[in-house]
Amino acid sequence: MAINSRSFPAYFALFKVTFRQMFWSRRTVLILLGCLLPIVIALVFRFVAHNSGMVNRFVSLITLILYGLLVDLCAIFYGTAIISDEIDGKGLMYLQMRPLRKSLILLSKFAAYILGTVAILATSHLILTGIMATHPKMEESMLFQFGMSLRYTGTMALALLAYGALAAALAARFKNPVLWGLLFVMGWENITASPLIATAIKRLSVSHYLFALFPRYKLPRSTFNDFLGSSPPSTWVAFLVICVLTIVLLCIAIRIFRGREYLM
Repeated sequence: MAINSRSFPAYFALFKVTFRQMFWSRRTVLILLGCLLPIVIALVFRFVAHNSGMVNRFVSLITLILYGLLVDLCAIFYGTAIISDEIDGKGLMYLQMRPLRKSLILLSKFAAYILGTVAILATSHLILTGIMATHPKMEESMLFQFGMSLRYTGTMALALLAYGALAAALAARFKNPVLWGLLFVMGWENITASPLIATAIKRLSVSHYLFALFPRYKLPRSTFNDFLGSSPPSTWVAFLVICVLTIVLLCIAIRIFRGREYLM
């Protein structure tokens, strides 16, 4: 079925409504508090830390640990809300009465989720980088530090794409998608990151490919060897896997969303 060009304003309006609702929800309050935590830690660390090695690896470590957790929470909370909020709020009934395609409804809301979450996390990370970039023990220039921040943000955006697409598929299929999503990102992904797990099993996780894309600036090589196993994927292979996985999961979410009748 051809897409009616006159329907694009409706999809764009849905994008704007979804984007606006993101910033007026309780989820966003929790995420903003979470984004504030690393900034507070950085402010304290900025004035008490004097060891050059600790100062130069601080941003990398806090990105890997705290921002990694924030990415998981953003993806699950907002990704599942793409569908579940419309069902709970009875908005899906109204949308189905309009001449709009379900696939483009989901993609419009998914685009709003990506833009909103990346904006929140990128702003927080740039502030953190700005705080640490002024430390006298920093070995690289401020321009280099902000460039690294953009690289970290790019990695977080890829994670939000993959995990968000998974969350949307779970929301289309299951009644309690947040629970299933948290079990996956907090359970399976953490299990496969263990150094005791074989590399063949690690390849069945999303984090395996995200770790391959994560900048390794000032981080111990042994840390990534534990995460990636004995034969890590190349950067291009990891990037391709993340892109293909996102597309496949979105197609699954669209297929389920289009074919399922949701009781209002």
